Amino acid sequence: MNPLKQAAAHMCTTAAQNLRINLEAMPADKQVWRPLDKGRSALEQVQECAVINGFFASILRDQAVPEMQWDAYKAACAALDTAEKAAEALSASAKQLVADIEAFPEDRLDATVTLPFHEGMVMTFAQIMFAAYWNMTYHTGQIAYIQTLYGDNEMHGAA
Repeated sequence: MNPLKQAAAHMCTTAAQNLRINLEAMPADKQVWRPLDKGRSALEQVQECAVINGFFASILRDQAVPEMQWDAYKAACAALDTAEKAAEALSASAKQLVADIEAFPEDRLDATVTLPFHEGMVMTFAQIMFAAYWNMTYHTGQIAYIQTLYGDNEMHGAA
């Protein structure tokens, strides 16, 4: 396999595992806690990653950006209303993402797509392969910070 695709697949798998481990390390009441009643809970962040992984996977699979519907996104996140559902959806979406990374044609890695956010951000398909990794890693950091706020200073899932 192409080394770039191999790296993306490995990094996305590891990021999803670490994100799930961090969520599952939290007490149930802290999974839905919003510090200072602001921001998003750990559960909401995992919901996002599970759904957005599917978005990036579909871009790779179809070699096109699907139309984003905010209401559909919110409904998909809301359906993952427990840590168990969100964690399972995260694992499943990461598995699908990795399959789509591995199946992506190497001669199209440098082709570009325009995303419907960040004022029409343009990315290559190679960059798309790492976008979900970045998103999951970013949210793992946010969850780890929430953990420190209630006294959990253990490093969870640092694979």
